[in-house]
Amino acid sequence: MLSPKIFEERALLYKVLSLALYTPSDIQSQNELKTLLPAVRQVSLVKMNPETIDKFVDAWITAWDNPPGDLKEEYTRLFVNDYPELKCPPFETYWATGERTIYGHNYDSLLGIYREAGLDRAPDVGLPLEHVALELELMYYLVASSPRQPEYLCLQEKLFLEHIGKWADGYSRCLEENAKLENYRATARLLRE
Repeated sequence: MLSPKIFEERALLYKVLSLALYTPSDIQSQNELKTLLPAVRQVSLVKMNPETIDKFVDAWITAWDNPPGDLKEEYTRLFVNDYPELKCPPFETYWATGERTIYGHNYDSLLGIYREAGLDRAPDVGLPLEHVALELELMYYLVASSPRQPEYLCLQEKLFLEHIGKWADGYSRCLEENAKLENYRATARLLRE
């Protein structure tokens, strides 16, 4: 049996990655990320490079010391709208298939995982379920719930193998290469690890 602490640490890492890739306009998410960052430095059972973790935490602390418009501008440039084309589209379909669309052929599988976990779309979330932040949030939920609901272990594996594992590497490399702000480059490195 795995230690509950491993589940806690894995859940924490997925949660902070999700929050880091969510819109910086969402003050609640930014505040939650600020609150969780000190705990990220305490991760010890999940095999992670401590330097990668420290750089992630430090980069986000530094980003919040800059004018708030900097984060919003960079987020928009990377993930929402940039001419002549979007730098790093935050959608699984783009990275898993190369299609410049959302709701690709794997969407029904993703929706099935949400349903098997008893989840439905939150009415106030305007992002597609295949947005990278929401997929990481779903993994957080599955990992955090697994000690109480062991059947979620299979859903974690399915989510990783059929979804996150197909886009995380390419997406994180694009993000690291195109980000101007260190907080997003550090997020890319943590995601890849």
